[in-house]
Amino acid sequence: MAEHLSRLELDEWLAGLDPSGRMGAHVASCAACGQLAEGMRQARESSLRAPRAATVLAKLEAKRAQPARARWSWGGPLVAALTVGLALIIYVPRGTEDGVRLKGSVALRLLSEDGASVTGARPGERVTLAVGTGPYRNVLVLAVDEAGAVDVLWPQGGATSGTVEPGAQVPLSPPLEVTPGSVAVQAFFSDAPLRAEDARAALTARIAEARAKGQGPLEVATPEGIGKASAHAVLRVAP
Repeated sequence: MAEHLSRLELDEWLAGLDPSGRMGAHVASCAACGQLAEGMRQARESSLRAPRAATVLAKLEAKRAQPARARWSWGGPLVAALTVGLALIIYVPRGTEDGVRLKGSVALRLLSEDGASVTGARPGERVTLAVGTGPYRNVLVLAVDEAGAVDVLWPQGGATSGTVEPGAQVPLSPPLEVTPGSVAVQAFFSDAPLRAEDARAALTARIAEARAKGQGPLEVATPEGIGKASAHAVLRVAP
C-alpha cells in the first residue's frame, strides 16, 4: 500500500491540489493508482450531473460571490476541491430541507521522526502512525507480522478502538519503535467503538485464507465488514 497513493491523496490530485507535481507523476507511472483515479473521476463526474449537485454548486458560487469576510478566502483551489468532493456528498433529509455534509476519505501513513512519510525503516528507529479520519472518530489499528501474528497496534493495550480528533493527518501517540521484521498495518474506522478481538479474529481468518492461496501474511487484503472504512500500509524493515 505504501508504494501507492492513498484515496485522500488521489482526492487532492483530482482537485488540482498537487503543486509539486509529485502525485501526478506517480499516477502517470503507476497503473494501479491510474486505474483507481480514473474510476474516482468517472464517479464524480456522474455525481456532478445529479440535480442536487447543481444545487450545491450554486450555493457555493453564491457564497464565493459574497463580499470577503474576515477569515475566509474562497479562492480557486478551494472551490475546485469542494467541486471534486461533491461525489462524496451525503444528503440527509430533514423535512423539506436537505442537510448536506461532505464525506472525506480515510488514510493511513507511517511518519519518520522528522514527519516524512516512510515505507521502510531499520530496527531501533521510531515511526508514528498518522490517520486521515474522514467523517469517523473511532480508529483501531492492527499489525500483522511476517509470521501471520496479529496484534493491536493502537490504542496500545486497548480492547476497543480509540477516539481521535478530525483531520487529514492526525498523529497517533505514542511513537513506535521499529523491531526486526516487516509488518503490514491495518486501520479500521467507525462511528461507534470497535472490539479489537472481533477485528483480530476477522483478520486472522483472512490470513488463513490467503495462505491457502499461496499468499504471504503481508499481502492480505483488508477484511470487509469491520467498521465503516479501512486503510492499510506496509513497513519494510531492513535487516
